[in-house]
Amino acid sequence: MAMSNGDWPVDILTEILLKLPVKSILRFKCVAKTWCDLFQNPSFVSQHLSISKKNKRLLVYYHDDNNDNIVMRLFVYQTLVSYHDLHQQLPSHIADLYVLTFCVYNGLFCLCDHKNSRITLWNPATREFKILPECNQNIPPKVETYIHILGFGLDPLSNDYKVIYMRDYLDLEKNMAGPTHYAVYRMSTDSWRVLNEEDVQFFQDLSICYSSNNACVNGVYYWNVFKFVEHGPSFIDNKILAFYLGTEVFQLIESPCPESPGKLLPLHDDLISLWYIEMTDRDLRSNEVWVLNDDGHWTKLLKIEPHFVVQRTFGFWKNGKVFLESVSGQLMLYDLETEELSEELGIKVRGGGEDLLRVYTYEESLVAITSK
Repeated sequence: MAMSNGDWPVDILTEILLKLPVKSILRFKCVAKTWCDLFQNPSFVSQHLSISKKNKRLLVYYHDDNNDNIVMRLFVYQTLVSYHDLHQQLPSHIADLYVLTFCVYNGLFCLCDHKNSRITLWNPATREFKILPECNQNIPPKVETYIHILGFGLDPLSNDYKVIYMRDYLDLEKNMAGPTHYAVYRMSTDSWRVLNEEDVQFFQDLSICYSSNNACVNGVYYWNVFKFVEHGPSFIDNKILAFYLGTEVFQLIESPCPESPGKLLPLHDDLISLWYIEMTDRDLRSNEVWVLNDDGHWTKLLKIEPHFVVQRTFGFWKNGKVFLESVSGQLMLYDLETEELSEELGIKVRGGGEDLLRVYTYEESLVAITSK
């Protein structure tokens, strides 16, 4: 590679560039064609993402009690100082954060706008977005209500990003629900594959949770699913539905806590965890964390004893701390060792539903989602 000053070896220069934020790399594209080609090289993009994952930011989506707005805000990972509001960078056709279903993976967002059923892939760091082509054309165009369920992640076999989309509809005129439609989108071909009925028939008597309590880990996307039962300790039987992005096959997994859906959250070592809340006799909440092992069995990782302040938990932070929402709607940190609570972000959430507070880790990514 020819350098402007002729003094920098390629490997040293590449090592320096890999550590730069996406904003700087985009500016340096105009330095030389070789630089531009380097920044689009899959190996460089992958290495940059690996480094970026060590410098994560915290993404919090919440209904702000102070101004009654839905907010999507980034915080610097190390200090929890507010970074900026992502709402200002959203693609212009997405105006209402309240009516969005979305997934976050490798710095990319998969967004579904409930108003028009459009699915958008979005990279906030590069400010690129792509509206996906329509799928399942046989769905009646004029229906009253859609239920959108998304999955999004990287297929480790083909190194291709995929979207799993499930859509129900309700025709209020006829007072009937239509069949669920299932399809998989491949970013490399910009096309959908509609799944056959036999691929999904074994779990069609189950309802899939369309909230944020789902996650992609190591090439597998997981959802909470449930069905109503007549007998047992609970009226609801909860299970886990897994979709393998490489083989595009579903699998049903028994839940360690069938009486409650819990939250499915990724752990740092490429394992999926289930965060389960159990009510006690005194209306206190006990929080348990279960981990799905490679052999398909669940292991209880820890238990947070009942606490008057704790409403629900949102995953690990660092140094043995856990994010949680207090009964007063504050986003707080709980120290597992000292059992102390601390307010770090100054976020107070307006009540109205569990899905109005979500906590993710976010890393900048150079992954391109638009055709070159």
